[in-house]
Amino acid sequence: MKNKFYEIDATFLSTVATDSDRIPTLYYSNNIAIKKFFWMRLKLINLLMSRYSNTYSNCLDFGGGGGVFLPTLSKNIGQVVCIDLENSEADKIIQEYVLENVTLVQGDVSDTILEDAPFKNIIAADVLEHFQDISIAVDAIIKWLDDDGVFYTSLPTENWIYVLLRKIFHIQKPWDHYHTAKEVEDYLVTRGFKKIKGIYVPFYIRIFPLFRISAWRFIK
Repeated sequence: MKNKFYEIDATFLSTVATDSDRIPTLYYSNNIAIKKFFWMRLKLINLLMSRYSNTYSNCLDFGGGGGVFLPTLSKNIGQVVCIDLENSEADKIIQEYVLENVTLVQGDVSDTILEDAPFKNIIAADVLEHFQDISIAVDAIIKWLDDDGVFYTSLPTENWIYVLLRKIFHIQKPWDHYHTAKEVEDYLVTRGFKKIKGIYVPFYIRIFPLFRISAWRFIK
């Protein structure tokens, strides 16, 4: 099954975004290449979901931020839950696109109970690197992931190419990028996750990778 992808209109997105960085300006950048590569992260997660998800009954957008992935998830999956510390931007997107099967949960993942768990699909798109203590996020994901569920990640490589491009395009590194993609993925392996498939932005294969996009299963 090929999942349809919904890219949010840049003009609308710019009116929704705040200075919280939950919707980075890269999503609606005037630089076409920058915008294309940043949306590519979510498009590749969507591609992996079409290939490796066993069911589209439900999913969790873990740290879903401003909700930019919600229109795609809502149209392809039965029930969608999005959890983050703040959800005002995501709420505006839900209203604009009339996403009736999406539930927003505002709270800290370490102490929030999700009644809709377990989830067949969990997505963490550029989220885990923001946790200084990754175990807090991974503990929650393991708790909420169904036994035969699939976990999808997007992670910035923070390699020399990534750093160089930040300088060229005058993009400031978020202050709370605590870990590289490799560090996060290595930790996931130690916790029992097995990578099913990995692809990369921008060239799909491991040539000048800016982001690692991966599908995982948890092996108990």
